[in-house]
Amino acid sequence: MKPFYIDYPQEKIEGHLHAYQCAFCKIPTTEIFGLLENHAQDCSYRIQAGGLSKQEAKTTSTRMEQSLSDEID
Repeated sequence: MKPFYIDYPQEKIEGHLHAYQCAFCKIPTTEIFGLLENHAQDCSYRIQAGGLSKQEAKTTSTRMEQSLSDEID
């Protein structure tokens, strides 16, 4: 079973009564659903909680983007 991450800083989504998002990557909590991999690749919380350095996160993100672009072509 994967760990459930809910300790990230959240902020209210403007214009919504009961909607919140990650304070770092701005992804709504309903999309994150407690999973670390549902935060943005470059999210500071995801990087810190996942044990990656910012450089490792950028490298991983770049590799994924290249991989996805190959699939689309």
